[in-house]
Amino acid sequence: MKVKVVLVSLGIAGIVAFLFYRSMWGMLVWPLVHMVLYRIWNVKMQRKRVQELRQQFMYSLQVLNAALQAGYSMENAWKEVEQEVLLLYGENNELYQAIRKMNSSIALNNPVEKLFANVAYDFQIEEMIQFSQIMEFGKKSGGNWKQIIDGTVSRMLERYEAQREIEVVIAGKKMEQQVMSWMPLGILVFLQFSSWQYISILYESLLGRIIMTVCLGIYVVALFLGEKIMDIQV
Repeated sequence: MKVKVVLVSLGIAGIVAFLFYRSMWGMLVWPLVHMVLYRIWNVKMQRKRVQELRQQFMYSLQVLNAALQAGYSMENAWKEVEQEVLLLYGENNELYQAIRKMNSSIALNNPVEKLFANVAYDFQIEEMIQFSQIMEFGKKSGGNWKQIIDGTVSRMLERYEAQREIEVVIAGKKMEQQVMSWMPLGILVFLQFSSWQYISILYESLLGRIIMTVCLGIYVVALFLGEKIMDIQV
């Protein structure tokens, strides 16, 4: 993926050099482009990881709840979760590794609610932290595990599905924003190939290059503002 980021950043730098400067000197922006793009890539990869973990955890909750309703103890229910997560996501899955380690500690008579709390805070997934707090509350209150977990899982799944629906709506708007972001470059390409005589002065004089640099700066700021506005977390 690092190679992909390098190639994409080189491509973007090449587009900037051609469209805004018509000179290889424009490639000097590549280090800055690479640095910004690499940071954006890291943020997106982290968000993707969190989304995948949330989805996997929601599935795990359903398996856990089904096992509890079938009469399993909390400790044995987590063993069922381990097996199901292994079958669905494989042994290299991050959540599976954590659950397997947790079950190994449960076998040594360590309290399951404390062990899961450690897992939740390691992953820093909101739903996992909330569920760990419910588990600790249920243990301290001595309530009915089945009833507490069943109600909690139902509410968390309803909320998760509502969030997924919102994300679908937002995804459509983000696509529209991305299309709008490419339009200025499309117009610039059109002008370069259809009306070069009218815009050539922007590439052949010092004042023209300053104007194009200012336009590039405004365009970049507009891109970041657009991304910021559409960066809606649900």
